[in-house]
Amino acid sequence: MRCHFCKISSMHPVESGGKEIDRCETCGAIWFDPGEIRELTEGRLTFVEQGKAGPSPPAPWAPMAGMHALAASLRCPRCESVLSAIDYQATGVPVIVCSACRGFLVPRESATKLSERFAFTRLNAARYAAMGESMAAEMKKSLDLKYLGNGNSGTGANPSLALPVVVPLSSGAAGIRSFPTATWTFLAIPLIMLILSALGGASCRLPWGAGGLPSGTGVTGGSISALLAYPFLPGGFLPLGAGMMFLFVLGRPVEERTGSVPFAGLYILGAVTAGVAHMMAGRIGAPVALGSAGAVAAVLGAYLVYFPDVSITMYGMGRIVSAPAYMFACFWALGTLMANPEIGGMTGLLLRIGDPTPLSIWGSLAGFASGVLFGAVHRSREDRFL
Repeated sequence: MRCHFCKISSMHPVESGGKEIDRCETCGAIWFDPGEIRELTEGRLTFVEQGKAGPSPPAPWAPMAGMHALAASLRCPRCESVLSAIDYQATGVPVIVCSACRGFLVPRESATKLSERFAFTRLNAARYAAMGESMAAEMKKSLDLKYLGNGNSGTGANPSLALPVVVPLSSGAAGIRSFPTATWTFLAIPLIMLILSALGGASCRLPWGAGGLPSGTGVTGGSISALLAYPFLPGGFLPLGAGMMFLFVLGRPVEERTGSVPFAGLYILGAVTAGVAHMMAGRIGAPVALGSAGAVAAVLGAYLVYFPDVSITMYGMGRIVSAPAYMFACFWALGTLMANPEIGGMTGLLLRIGDPTPLSIWGSLAGFASGVLFGAVHRSREDRFL
């Protein structure tokens, strides 16, 4: 099979994990049949750094555009079908895929970047598994407290529960080059509102005087103004602090990627979507909602689309660890489920004391989904797929 990159050498099979991977000895390009690319991402392929200098990679200022142009000039080395460029699993690394046989043609530079991107996951797999088991154990204790009356399956021992809060502390996303105007604005408004309400001796109220969005009552009159106001009216220090950390750590790189005006639209979209879901699908009689939980869930969803493998240093279940964004999103979802007042038990009680105005689980998930959809549409436009 002739190399379609350098057009000098043929690709020769090299064994990796019991599979034969086709590789050009001149430029280092690799051909992966369907399923074989796991040899690279799971770390069994060890020769991606080798190979002599080959064709220049696409320009760094426009990697996808360069790879699109390159793919248009090539044919599949396996079946001679049309090739197209894609962003492999939203990692930011462009590769070429065959539309017919679904094989991957990967330049040496992209293979090296993919190996580096997935190395963090490979090296920390045991840590992620242990943290997931810890959070699952805490959820089991919460359910035991609710249905059995204790956290030790009938032994009578009083368990020690870590507060089920998952908060980002820092992000490994690229440095911020422009001032994040929208992020700082959304950080400042609820803080100012909390200070003003404390000075005035009154709690934050929605435009018609309600203490928050009601759960499970449906969208009623005057709800449009409430849906626009509630994310800026904090219900307490815990939700305000958690929301500010999400926005400060994750919001700035997302705003850098999208621009200030689209980011503001993402924030409002997430808040409104979450609020509607809370009012429509939340449990009747559950606490009313105030605060930015739905909006920052949308920011997290967009961050996951843009930076799925970028490391996030987080606090969760009493631990501080680093994990890729997709793992952090899983921990956030589990923590949100455990912290939801609809679960009940000791965990729900702790959260109702610390956060008197929590969003329902449906509100949080709806906000997150709106952010994922926003990011997916925006990324598809970036990659010229629409």
